[in-house]
Amino acid sequence: MFSIKSQQVQAQDLKYGHWHAAETNYNPAFAGSSGQPRIILNFRDQWPVMPQAYVSYRAAFDAYIEPIRSGLGLYVNQDNQGDGALQSTDIGMQYMYQARLGYSWALNFGMQLSYQQYRLNWLDLQFLDQINVLYGFNDIFGNPNPTGEPFPGSLTTDFVDLGAGAVLYSDRLYVGMSAAHVTTPKVSFYNNPSSELPMAFSGQAGIFFGGERKDDLVFNPYMLFTTQKGFSQLQTGAYVKKSVVLGGFAVKHNTSNLSDVVFLAGLSKGMLKFAYSYDISVGPLAGLSGGSHEVSLMLTFKDNEGRSKKNSQKSMLDCPSIL
Repeated sequence: MFSIKSQQVQAQDLKYGHWHAAETNYNPAFAGSSGQPRIILNFRDQWPVMPQAYVSYRAAFDAYIEPIRSGLGLYVNQDNQGDGALQSTDIGMQYMYQARLGYSWALNFGMQLSYQQYRLNWLDLQFLDQINVLYGFNDIFGNPNPTGEPFPGSLTTDFVDLGAGAVLYSDRLYVGMSAAHVTTPKVSFYNNPSSELPMAFSGQAGIFFGGERKDDLVFNPYMLFTTQKGFSQLQTGAYVKKSVVLGGFAVKHNTSNLSDVVFLAGLSKGMLKFAYSYDISVGPLAGLSGGSHEVSLMLTFKDNEGRSKKNSQKSMLDCPSIL
């Protein structure tokens, strides 16, 4: 069951910790930037020990389309909050255009158009005025106590949303910025005109060391910053890859305190990449949440024969990635 105390709830966007397996979730300018078609599946189970956990799923496809010299992406996100009391579904498309800045530099511009729907499972909600000092939320016969909270005008609300971003990169580093909910759409089950989904901003940066030859050690420190309506999170960490083995470590720092320490392990072999991570909650949630589990699966299709040309002959420059 899911307890709330008011009709207005503030929340932040869904965030995945596997940065290189969810880069298009943060910035549409990464759509098609790998130069190869790829399918990515993400799963996140946050705070599983708590009774109001968050379970999220994402499926995405992106590719560079040579004839139009642009990247295209499609994705579906579903977020289940409070054991499904509040569900959100986000379906979107992304477009990327690249401006080459010479042999080894490129600037990508991205746009995103999405349709989002929020669904409220009213029967799963519990309110303060339902509590009986003897029997809790139910009466002596086990039936839910009545509530004085007004029933919503609708149990679903939906809207069309826009996002944009840009990323500058070479074959060794990248720096990106993006904005989501540019139109600050209205999200309310009670037709409240002041209930808006606030804009969210994100910054991304990373650098690569090693990897001159196949199976060489690659070391990739990175930074991911997000901020939305007064809530900010900085994720800093590093990936290490040697041959087919992938490892990683990161820390997440929220507006007021260190929130998580993340350990990641994975495999990368040919077209298939797999990664698993576990977030250890620290600070106020230490020992109470059960941490967070995250799994990513990526299928990257091989280059066709025409994409074996040197960067100076390509219509685009591939963005570096540990995956």
